[in-house]
This record gives sequence, structure tokens and C-alpha cells, in this order.
Amino acid sequence: MSSDGPVLGSVLAVNGSGLVVGLGRPPAGARPPSLGELVAVPGEPTVPIGVIHALRHGRRADDHAVADVQLVGEVVTVAGEPRFRRGISVFPALDAPVVRAGPERAAVVYAPPTATSVRVGRLSNVPDVPAHLLVDPLLGKHFAVLGSTGSGKSWTVAGILQAILRACPAAHIVLLDPHGEYAPAFGARAEALDLANLELPYWLMNFEETAAILAPGRDGRAYAEQAILKDALLTARQMWAAGNGGIAGPVTVDTPVPYRLADLVKLIDEAMGALNKPEGAAPYRQLLARIESIRNDRRYAFLFQSLYLRDNMDGVLGRLLRFPVADRPVTVIDLSGVPSEIVDVIVSLLCRMLFEFGLWSERGRAVPLLLVCEEAHRYVPASSASGFEPSRRAIDRIAKEGRKYGIALGLVTQRPAELSPSALSQCGTVVALRMSNERDQAFVRNTLPEGSDWLLSALPALATGEAIVLGEGVTLPMRIRLEPLPPGAQPASHTPAFSEAWRHDGTGLDFVRDTVRRWREQRR
Repeated sequence: MSSDGPVLGSVLAVNGSGLVVGLGRPPAGARPPSLGELVAVPGEPTVPIGVIHALRHGRRADDHAVADVQLVGEVVTVAGEPRFRRGISVFPALDAPVVRAGPERAAVVYAPPTATSVRVGRLSNVPDVPAHLLVDPLLGKHFAVLGSTGSGKSWTVAGILQAILRACPAAHIVLLDPHGEYAPAFGARAEALDLANLELPYWLMNFEETAAILAPGRDGRAYAEQAILKDALLTARQMWAAGNGGIAGPVTVDTPVPYRLADLVKLIDEAMGALNKPEGAAPYRQLLARIESIRNDRRYAFLFQSLYLRDNMDGVLGRLLRFPVADRPVTVIDLSGVPSEIVDVIVSLLCRMLFEFGLWSERGRAVPLLLVCEEAHRYVPASSASGFEPSRRAIDRIAKEGRKYGIALGLVTQRPAELSPSALSQCGTVVALRMSNERDQAFVRNTLPEGSDWLLSALPALATGEAIVLGEGVTLPMRIRLEPLPPGAQPASHTPAFSEAWRHDGTGLDFVRDTVRRWREQRR
């Protein structure tokens, strides 16, 4: 291509994965080659393409500088049009000239292929070339967004999802939002759910999740309460199923059919009355007292809010998963107001329902779903002792098996080292923002292809909104600057400007009164 830059040097050595290039003296006024720069070796019928991943001086003082180039693929002509493909079929010869790839050549290498792709920014080292993500590989093989606090994770997630929605307006995306910051980024295109309008009937929980609320703990008394609860829960579900036409197949303690809390209380009370020794009634009384306490706790109203029992599982799932989409392809679930002692239970319930929905959908009719889990290290930690095991197991199951059933997973975290390695290892695409912690960098290092260490070395120095993207969702590992989000499409994740807010005393006791009222009403 005539747009290629000047000759940088010539090939001194060739190995199976790269080149050693002797660099000539750059012409007057020309900039010297730099790390991460794309180079080409002009030839026929293919043009090998490489990335400079190391620069060094020659062994003797009078030697020219040397560049190590990692070969990444080649440009070929197909039907008269240049196309980039991975792999090298014809290696460059010794002494072959090496040139700086010009904008046209770079555009071919990083061009969106024929498959659906979305533009998310521009290459940092070639600002004229747009950066694209490949939608199907990105979602079909899961993705992770990693970065330290303040690196732009929320903006990156919002930008990627907005780009996907521009190409796929009938998507089905569920976003778990622990800080209540994403709803403003999607506006009218999101079904925003919080404690005020979230409906998750208690009977959707399986036994393990129910026990975590009604019979928590791991001591002997908790085990006794859980055994009592299990028997009563099974019978209560069977009573409802028998009285409402039944269902095809056996009803187990985990079958998602309704049951009346009044029936559950009655069964526990009857079991307590049948005891031969009154001193054995303590776990029954504790269980009954906890059920009554939770039923009267307004914080749990989204679970126990129905005055009458109805089988509305299809309506609940339809709203959560956006069937029909109705111009709102994203469900943002604000978990910031959920009681801290049960937030893991709610995450477990939501993730498990997504997986089960995909699992039991009729083959050939299933619609792909995307679950985006912000602050993922809280729900799927590296250590099984650090979190609620059912939520960890539910997300791990989606990571390992979800793609078989059309369930895609997006993990977002500022602490990759604390996230489950098995879940992270299933993410085919990694978007890495600025991070300085060596333990966090270790995961990214393990995902990089050979010869791409120059990308890892850039992690601590990335600007806010700048990222390294590698894996299945891009044609090549690349350093990109993400598109800025316009006003009205930004997440509410701004850090308060202390210096500005503290200059004037303009806030009075009315602000405190309003905050107290919202606090008491549990309303954000």
C-alpha cells in the first residue's frame, strides 16, 4: 500500500513467531519506532504484519538499534480487496525491508470483519483507526472488565453495552448494579428495578437460599432449624401443587412452585406440637419467630410483599429478562438498598434463575441472554470461605456451562486477584484498564499471547478511559482509547469534587432532614 510509512530497517533474523529487525537511522524529522507500533514486510502474495514489542541498542557502540517484532498475521488480497488473517503462511526473507504500517494498512488489520462488530473507541497509537469489538465472540465466550478504582470501569461497561445496543436493539441484558450508578447511563432504554419496584416472590428461592434467610448459621441449632424447615417447605410446596391442578413431575423442596407462608408456619407449629419432649421445641420457636420477624420487616417487602398468593413466575421472569423487549433491552437491578445480610442470596437467586431459564428453554427457540455482574469479586470470590457459596456456585456455573444454553457473562471488578480463577479463566475477552497491583496484573499476564509483555508494562500508566483489549472479541490485542460518553449517557459514578463543595456553606439542616426521611423510608 502506498500509504505505508518509510523503511524502518531490514530483517536480521527470523524465528517461528517473530523477527529481529535492524533499524536504520530515521530520516530527519521522522519519529523513531516505538513499542506497540504496527509494522509490515511488503511482499507477494502476502504481507506479513507484526508488532514491535522490544527495542534495544546493538551489541557494539557503532551498531544500529534493534527491534524485536512479534508476527501477528498477514494481509492477503481476496476478490481484489485486502484482508487480514491470523497466522503466517510465507515468512519474510533475511534482509527484507520492514516499514511502518500506514493508516490504511492498520485499518485493514483492525477493520471490522464481516461478522457483526461494534465501534468502542480508537487505537491509542494510531488515533485515525477505530477500534471494534466482535459481538458474537465477545458475548459467546464471556468477557471481563478489570481495573483499579477510578480507572473508568463503569464508563467502559456502559460504553460497551451502549455500542452493542446500537447494533442489537432487541438485546436481553441483566445488569447487577451494587452501587445504583448504571440506570442513568441507559435512561429510557433500561428497566430500572430497585427496592421500590422489584418483585421477587419468596417461593422462587430454593431451599439453600431460603435457609440462608430463615435459618442462617452453621452451628448445631441452625442445622436443627434447617432440617425442620426442609420438611415443612417440601410439604408446603406439595400442598399448593396438589390444590392447584398439580404439575407434571414430582415436586421437590427446590421446585419453583408457590407455597403459602401461612401453610409453612402451620406445618412447623404442628410438628412442634407433636414433640414428646417440650425441651426440644427451641429450634421450632426460633424458626417461627424469625419468619414472623422477616414478614414484618419492610426491608424484605420485595420478597414478602404479596397479600395474596399467585403463580406469577412467567411475569416476573418476563420483566427481568425483557420478554418482550418493549424498547427496554436492559434490566438494571439496583442492589444498593438490599439488606447486606441477604444481598448474596438475591444475587444467587437472580443468577440461578437466568441459568435455569436458559437450561430449560426449548432448543431452537432459546434467546441469548447477557448477565453483567459488577463488583463480581463480592459474589464469586477466589476463596469459597469468603462469600455465599450458592452465589459463587451459580456464577461459576454460568461461566463454565452458560454458553451451551445462550447465557453470556460479563464480570466487572477492581480486584481480579480476589475473583474466582475458574470464572475468570472462562472469559475469552479481557478489557484491562489501569491497574498497579502486581497480583491483579498476574491474571492479565497469564492471558496475554507470547510476545505481548509490552502491553502488560503499560497497565500502570494507562489514562482514565484507556484500555488494553485482548482475546476472542478483537482481531488483535490492542491498546485503545474508549469513546467518551455524551451527557445523559454516563453512569452516576462521579467522585465528589471536595475542593468545590467545601468552598461555600450552602447546605443547611433541611438537607439532613431530607436524608433522614429517605433513610427511614429506605428510598434513594
